[in-house]
This record gives sequence, C-alpha cells and structure tokens, in this order.
Amino acid sequence: MIGLVALNGTGRLLADEIHAAWPETTRIHTAVASACFGPTEALDYALGRNDLVVCLSPVAATAQLLIDGSHLRPGGPGLVSLDLNLRYAVPLTGRDSGADELAEELAALLGVRAVLTGSPPPAAARPFAHLVGHASTYTRGPRGSAASRALAEGRPVRLESDLAYPLPALPPSARADAPADAPVLRVTDRTHPDEDVLLVHPRTLVVGVGAGGGATDSELMRLITDTLAEHGLARASIARLATVAGKADHPEVRWAAFCLGGVPVDEHPAADLAAMAVPNPSDLVGAAVGTASVAEAAALASAPGGELVATKRKSAAATVAIARAAVRGRLAVVGLGPGAHDLLVPRALAELRRASAVVGAPGAVGAVAELLRPGTRRIATDDGAGAATGAAVDLAVDLAVDLAAHGHAVALVALGDGAALRVPPGAYDVHRVPGLPLQPLAPDVPAHPQGDPA
Repeated sequence: MIGLVALNGTGRLLADEIHAAWPETTRIHTAVASACFGPTEALDYALGRNDLVVCLSPVAATAQLLIDGSHLRPGGPGLVSLDLNLRYAVPLTGRDSGADELAEELAALLGVRAVLTGSPPPAAARPFAHLVGHASTYTRGPRGSAASRALAEGRPVRLESDLAYPLPALPPSARADAPADAPVLRVTDRTHPDEDVLLVHPRTLVVGVGAGGGATDSELMRLITDTLAEHGLARASIARLATVAGKADHPEVRWAAFCLGGVPVDEHPAADLAAMAVPNPSDLVGAAVGTASVAEAAALASAPGGELVATKRKSAAATVAIARAAVRGRLAVVGLGPGAHDLLVPRALAELRRASAVVGAPGAVGAVAELLRPGTRRIATDDGAGAATGAAVDLAVDLAVDLAAHGHAVALVALGDGAALRVPPGAYDVHRVPGLPLQPLAPDVPAHPQGDPA
C-alpha cells in the first residue's frame, strides 16, 4: 500500500488526484494543524503503516519533518518527496526500498521529473527512458511487473498493440512472435486489469472541456477522472485539453491542466465549434456561448481526423468529452553526407535515434548501423544484384512510405544530401534533414589568407 501524506489543502487536492488514478493501492493521510496530528505526526504515521510513502511537499520540507521526529526505519518503506508545483519526484530512500520505481510511476502519471539521486541503474534496466516525450509507461503497482523485469534481463516479451503509433524503437526482446506464456507489453491508450502486463501509453487522447461560473473546486478534474474510468481510458495518454475561446484561463480548466502534468490547452472560436457535427448538441449551450457544443466539438477540433471515444458527460457546472486523434506516421528523410559519423548533422542523429525502422540502400543503412537503438529495424534495398540503383532507391522510398502510412516512425536514408529522395504526401508527417554533399570538400585554407591582421 502507498501512503499519500497531505500537509495542506493543495496537497490534499493532489493526493485526491493520485488516489483517483490508483484507488486500490493508495490511501491518504492528511495532517490536521489544529489537532495532535500535525505534519510530523502524519508522516511518521504513514511510514509505520505503508509499504511506500509519498510526502506531498518539497524535499527540504520533507527532510525537515524527518529531522523533527518522523522516523525512517532500516528496511522500512520507501519515501518519495513530490513537490506541489508538479516539477519533481525525489526518492529519499535507497533503490531497494522501491522509492526509485515509485518516483518513475509518479513521473509517468503526472508528467513530473523523477530525480533519481542514487547511483544510476544500468541502461538495460531502463528500457523506456528514450520514450520520454513520446509516451508514458505505466505498470500497475510501483514494484514493476514481470514484463519490465524480463526486458531488463533481455528475456522475450510478447508485444501487443491496440493501435499503430510512431514510437521510437522498443527493446529488441519485445516481439509479436514471442512465446504465448511470455510476459506482455501492450501499446495502448486504455487501462488493463492484469498486473503482469506492462503498458506503454502513447499520447493519443484529447479531452474537450467546458466549465461554468459555478464550478466548484476540482469539479472538472473529478469529472475527467470519472469519464476516463468509465471508458477504460488511460490518463497518461491525454495529450491536451480543448475548450471554447476565452475558457483556457478558467480556474477549473487551469487546475485540470496542472493535474494532468501541464498539458496544453487549445482554444477554439465558438463559430468554429458551432460548425462541428456532434452527437449531443444543446440549444441552451448554443444560446449562452454561441455554439451548441463545447466539450465534444472542442475535442474533435483538436483531434482532426479522429473520433469521439467518450461522448459528453456533465456535472452541475462542467462538461467533458474525449476524442482519440487520428494516428499519423512519421517519415524522416535524412541525408547522411559522406557517411562518416562525425560529418552527420546533429538533427540527423536525432532522427536516426527517433525511428523504429531505417530504410535505404545497403551502404547508407550500413553506415549508420552502429548509431541505431537496439530493436530498430534495418531494411536495406538493392536492385537484386546488390547494387544501389535508381530502382533500389525507388523501392526504399516505397517501403518507407508504406511503413509510415501504417503509423510507424521511419527514417529514409541516403548518402549525400538526400535531395534525390522524394516522397509523396500521405497519412504521415515528413521531416527532411539535408546532409553534406558527397563531393570532396575543398582543401583547407588559412582563416586569414592575407596574414593575421593582428
């Protein structure tokens, strides 16, 4: 069990949000300043009754409570300090206590940064560190799962996916053809009841929101949490909020964005929302704000090509609807220059590390093989006789376009500046990274041919 120690009203609101996400594994301990259960007593009580503890306060304040009388016992629970500005989750006990894992779970849940203060774990023990910014990972229970342990040890894990998504390469031991009894890694924006399933949540969801003047404290956030739970959707997959113009600064909307890890809030003019076809328009809302739908229409407006996965749900003064954005692939067209690693432009290296598949002529793919992440697919094309002819280049383009159109992150590579690689438009976003030309560079010349002016 995880104890959530709230020292004040802001901490209690944040504790409520964490408990709503982890209802079966958390309980809240609230300090009461006017009673004999102040902050020191609340933390000490939680440390004596839980496997893990989150103190909702800055590190310095948590440390002062420990100095004032809260006791950390040898072999006792792991302790994490989570600051109220949702910036950092800092483990204050050793890695064996489970505090590091809990900090990373909080990072995935809330979008904070896990600051691991002990010796860094080996790279193999952090197989998803490169997914930060693209997706969140979450395992039920802070101790991890059979799948995450198997990945760290290089054992087979069965890869399942509810939808294609342009993530970077996953660890090579995660395969769709893994044995049936292997632990499972699932790419999904939904929750899952099985504690031995490792979930990778891509950010595919847009939450449309409306909030009236009478909305009470955290009413909108509670409605979002309830709607996610009702439809089995993962909170970590929320990419953004959307609402009608003028509502982004509403206190309830700002609080919801804050609780969701600082996600952006899109605003749409009422006239644009009024033109959206929605299943549950309201004449009353139309008369009040100029559009018959706010939540459903705003969610769809911020998820072009997508669909509603949760229709309008309302409370006394708030409304929520959720759309899943249409997934677009990612196609980076990368010129590798002469092929030497030190002549790659920095963005080319970033794109190679971002891709889950690299496609090109054998010489181009071979030139960057050492730079790719483990698990990256390498697809080298030739003309059947081992030569990188025009036909082989056309084949590489076709293969890369097909993968990107199916939602993958692909790097199409060629030696030189890459200008000859031309791709048609499609259901993918194209990122072009020119390289240096293939022709020899000019000989070095002195910086001051006429002599040093000094």
